[in-house]
Amino acid sequence: MNKIIWFRYDLRLIDNDAFSHAVKQGNTLPIFIFDKDYFKLDTSSSFHLEFIKKSIEDLEKKLQIEYGSHLNIYYGNTLEILKRIVDRFKISEIYSNKIFKNRYLTDLDLKIEEFFLTKKIKWNVFNQFGVQLNHRDRYKWSNNWNQFINTDLSLAKSNCKFIFDQKFNNFDNIKTNQININSIQDGGRSNAIKLLDSFLNSRSNNYQKEMSSPISGENSCSRLSPHITYGNISLKEIYYKTKKKMSSELSYTNKRSLIAFKSRLAWHCHFIQKLYDEPEIEYQNLNKAYDGLRENNFNEKYFLAWKKGNTGYPFIDACMRYLSKTGWINFRMRAMLVSFASYQLWLDWKKTSKHLAKLFTDYEPGIHYSQFQMQSGTTGINSIRIYNPIKQSHDQDVEGKFIKKWVPELKNVPDTLVHEPWKLTYMEQKSLNIDIGKDYPLPIVDNKSSTKLAKDKIWNIKKSENAKILSKEILEKHASLSLRR
Repeated sequence: MNKIIWFRYDLRLIDNDAFSHAVKQGNTLPIFIFDKDYFKLDTSSSFHLEFIKKSIEDLEKKLQIEYGSHLNIYYGNTLEILKRIVDRFKISEIYSNKIFKNRYLTDLDLKIEEFFLTKKIKWNVFNQFGVQLNHRDRYKWSNNWNQFINTDLSLAKSNCKFIFDQKFNNFDNIKTNQININSIQDGGRSNAIKLLDSFLNSRSNNYQKEMSSPISGENSCSRLSPHITYGNISLKEIYYKTKKKMSSELSYTNKRSLIAFKSRLAWHCHFIQKLYDEPEIEYQNLNKAYDGLRENNFNEKYFLAWKKGNTGYPFIDACMRYLSKTGWINFRMRAMLVSFASYQLWLDWKKTSKHLAKLFTDYEPGIHYSQFQMQSGTTGINSIRIYNPIKQSHDQDVEGKFIKKWVPELKNVPDTLVHEPWKLTYMEQKSLNIDIGKDYPLPIVDNKSSTKLAKDKIWNIKKSENAKILSKEILEKHASLSLRR
């Protein structure tokens, strides 16, 4: 019996149910496919490609060392590649883990499933997240997730013979949105384990206190999100090691930080559940009462300034430039960037979300679109969260060091004024050899008036009878039990 173990967003051998079951016996072909059309999407970029390449290299090394096997790597049309492999090796079974991604991959899986059925091939799919797939029960979700996360890690015992077909090496041929990478995180399970260990042993000490600033968050955040996205490490393994660390003697602050971190693992699955239940959140407002709110007056000039980090708000611009070079920024700053685009600039999230998807190395559709809609005010069930970029600047970058590093046009501006350089007098600008409006732009909009206008527009819809009815239905279907109470 010949079978395939198809690595997708589960680039690991430990705690990989699909791999553990596939290698029990028989002849097994381990594969990974770079789907050419997926990498041409407006949500894909070289950030993702580089991270995957490193992760694939690490996975192949571990396959060779632990099992004496090669990873067969393909590039092209996924369905056509699978058809060729199936016919060539007379495949009878496929093993893979369930993925919860965007509409493109969901539609692709439906086509693949239809093909397998016509060939009478058994597709064994395993659930690597605590997501309820059939007969979902909101009141049992938490219990089910706890049962999932506390099960033993699956370890593979191989009695199979691995098959080698080919290895794709010319990654330069993969066409995707190219981004000028400055210091992207390295992929691979080895790096994921190092990050987890360093986080649990030292970096998490002040996690709760330091995760909100882009300066301290760079070190104090776990930085595991891209590794979770591509499955270099499983949630169960992270949970298991975090619980073990919490059972040791820790300071009150450190223990509280790890409790906060551990809770985010459940939220990860909660948001993926939302996407699974309602995949339309990728491209439609969750609450239809907000349809037409921003779509018909999209300002391309504002959009370009936001993307380039030239809005005239130094902290916004510094965060966007930092993200554009590194492929990562902490959660609060992500929320601020989305909030500013959605409210002060009044840009439609369906366009801005695609741009940030390209920049986030850890782009996870379930989390990405849920958060975008929450921060844009189109769910109807969440509080209106409008971040004040000036307040955030003073709070998270007190001395302006982050701004001066990423917006070097302002490097000579005094710390007290770098957050609001438009307040520099004519004489001060002359003495600093800077022209605000020329060397660095004036604010693209007035923060106070644009915020009020946006809030009024959102509230007018939020208090409408239609929005209330739809919000009640959404609350019942999607909200956590604590929020519903």
